[in-house]
Amino acid sequence: MAAVVSTMFLASCADDVYDPSKEPQTPPAENPFGEGFAAPDGFGWTMISPVKLNVEVKDDFNGQYKYLIEVFATNPLHDEDATPIAAGVANKNASYIAEINVPTTIEKLYIRQTDPKQRKEVYARAVPENGGSMDCKLYYTGVDTKATGNTGSAFEAAKRAGFVEPAHKDSEDLKPLYDETKIIPEVPAVSDGYVQYNPGALNAGAKFIIGTEYTEDAPFKDILRVYGDNGRATVFVQGVWDLSASGKKLTSRLDIYIMNGGKIIGTSDFTIEPQNTLTIQSGGSIESKGGTFNLGCSTKVYGSIDATNVLVNEGGAPEIYIGENGNIKVTETARFNNAQVFNYGVLSANKLEFVNTTILNKSYIEDCEDILINGSQIFNYGDVKFNGTLATNNNTGTASFINHYQATLAGTTWNNGASVYNDGLIQLTDFYNTAVGEIYNSCAFIIRNEFTFVNLILDNGSITSDWSKTTNEWLPVPNITCNQKVNVKMKNSSIIKTDNFTLGNSPNSIVGEQGDISMIKARQFTLNSRGKTSISGNLVFEGKYAENYPSWQLDVTCATTGYDESKHSIESCSGIINGGNEGGDPSDPEFPIIVEDATNYTFAFEDNWPTYGDFDLNDIVTTIDKVTFAQHEDGSVGVYTLNGTLQAVGASKKLGVGIQFLGFTASNVVELKGIVEGVTSNATPINFESNQSNPVVIICNDAHRFIGNSENDRSYVNTLANNSNNKNGVKFEISIEFKKGAVKPKDLNINLLDLFVISRAADAKTKRTEVHVAGHAPTDLGNTKLFGQGNDKSSAEEKRYYLSSENLAWGVVIPTDFAWPLEYKNVKDVYTNFVSWVTSGGKENKDWYNNHNGQVFKK
Repeated sequence: MAAVVSTMFLASCADDVYDPSKEPQTPPAENPFGEGFAAPDGFGWTMISPVKLNVEVKDDFNGQYKYLIEVFATNPLHDEDATPIAAGVANKNASYIAEINVPTTIEKLYIRQTDPKQRKEVYARAVPENGGSMDCKLYYTGVDTKATGNTGSAFEAAKRAGFVEPAHKDSEDLKPLYDETKIIPEVPAVSDGYVQYNPGALNAGAKFIIGTEYTEDAPFKDILRVYGDNGRATVFVQGVWDLSASGKKLTSRLDIYIMNGGKIIGTSDFTIEPQNTLTIQSGGSIESKGGTFNLGCSTKVYGSIDATNVLVNEGGAPEIYIGENGNIKVTETARFNNAQVFNYGVLSANKLEFVNTTILNKSYIEDCEDILINGSQIFNYGDVKFNGTLATNNNTGTASFINHYQATLAGTTWNNGASVYNDGLIQLTDFYNTAVGEIYNSCAFIIRNEFTFVNLILDNGSITSDWSKTTNEWLPVPNITCNQKVNVKMKNSSIIKTDNFTLGNSPNSIVGEQGDISMIKARQFTLNSRGKTSISGNLVFEGKYAENYPSWQLDVTCATTGYDESKHSIESCSGIINGGNEGGDPSDPEFPIIVEDATNYTFAFEDNWPTYGDFDLNDIVTTIDKVTFAQHEDGSVGVYTLNGTLQAVGASKKLGVGIQFLGFTASNVVELKGIVEGVTSNATPINFESNQSNPVVIICNDAHRFIGNSENDRSYVNTLANNSNNKNGVKFEISIEFKKGAVKPKDLNINLLDLFVISRAADAKTKRTEVHVAGHAPTDLGNTKLFGQGNDKSSAEEKRYYLSSENLAWGVVIPTDFAWPLEYKNVKDVYTNFVSWVTSGGKENKDWYNNHNGQVFKK
């Protein structure tokens, strides 16, 4: 080690014509972090990443105007204090290109685009780890397959999911089998009689007539059956057949036709079992009052069934067909179990239950209080209306509701999970679908109060509340609340419009897909889970988050705007849901563009270089509080203003503070003004330091005096707790006007701002001693003869500066308003993650400066 130091020392002497006999060597000091502690080779102590931005816009004005591009470190939609760290313009002819620096802890940049009509959108884009290039396209780049009109996509999706619709009975090939005029046989002139000595028994092939002579006052009451084990008989009911006797059952093989004017009545339970068939002609009826009509056979209803209760399925799987003029009306409960229902007429019940049943509704299911879909499938082409609750059994494998184009489901509450496919209108007060069934909406969901889902696909579909005649718009759903992990896909100009969108579990995925852009419009978006929610793709989020969620909790990469501020118009089957912000008259941005970057940077120094100190990082603490500059149309900087504060002096010797600007030359400067030591007015010209290759401004030559101590008072300031000498930091300002076109914003990046400490003034023999942030070379007036002395291992040949033999630094830039350690408190003890950050070469605990043990100076 001694030989290396000696060699470096002699080399520096030769360069400076320095006689080592005139000045003693500086011995190394003990490592403040302990013997053997070192940072890995190549670690530069940087907490700031360089980023090259290339921002491309989708130009709706064919290059005629420029878009304003602003870059933020926090989301300006939700951080009212956010200020841009960079800005510029772009259009179809030129992207916005910039070089900026951001803290390594920042995972996203927020790019705000203001179009020529002054409409704003914000896009979040991930920052590459450790910096690099960011190509940001502020538009959806997926495959565009624009849909036109209603594509029946929900119906197709239901088929893909395995929900097979039963054959339509009004199709050309099946219609003859259900044509009332063709399927009801002619009543014979004479009725066949009973088998001799067997009342009620009919021979196979018999045609039995219950004639009009049987009235309600004198009805027919026999129980009919087919004699023997084979064959069938036909029964024509022209009068009244009374099956009121308790427990009466038609168990045989009868084909029953209730003719126009004919009627079966019952005042208690009665049953028609599966071996029979039942056809009710127009004008014919079944009236069951008081008990339950148990229907187990295939039935065609062209007339009516009017009952207190109906139970379909007595051991079979009957087909129930309701013709165009037919109806089944039940005052209490109608239960269809293991059946197929084809409704071309009217089906109503106070409580309508479908259990393992397939329903094809071509007309009206109405006047229901409650509907149960238990393992059943409803294919709706007509209207389904209920006043209470539509419930399912959470059986997502079979429970489904397929609502076709122009079909309607209207009611109060949907409860429990099922798969829902909608090409028509669903209108409810509350929709609670909390299982894992799929909701596929290609038209309109109108929800007046609360909407809950798990898996949702919108294809030119909308979720809103009612239409307001007062405001002439679709109102938002008051609450969308989901406590399960949700998966949402939106495409082809779909929209969710709500006052409150709350997710209570995670992870959640909301993705915009192909076609015209889709929209989530939420006055407030709330996450109650600690997991991750991502919103991305061909989508605009219009609204506000309940709080500024961290990126690990909310990852939004689609376009975002304030509520009612998006330029996008969204139109679904129910018309224009969102008209879009029309903006003002198009124009270019006003120049100069003012960038006001309020990012805080703390420069913290040890003053003992080239030997180690106590590493409390408080000998000089200076912050850069704000940088403001005016940017010309050509992208160059006009007037640049730097505001800073000398925050603390934790040293007992005289120290100075200066700034070396590495990105421009003094010849590019028109005027230099400032507030620095001895200068108290913004209008007072100051000078760059003489004999410097780079522009250098000295903030102060005596930090103690500048911060407020009396002359020659070297007491600590703002490094001891509750000390009477503590005081407010002292502010300084530097304002530079540049020649137009000479200096770009990238020339003023924080990595080109070299704030340094003067720990020993120059004398007649020796240049001044400077302490710089790791990696920055001293100014021309700095003493390089101390390179390689003490603990230092700087080398001009290797462009290695202010790093020790253990790769430790004397000065660091911390990209935040840093709470520095109290006097005599080693930073590694105060900030327990500091050691891990250093020894990992900056890969771990990048935010080490956010967690301390309280032994810090509190302003």
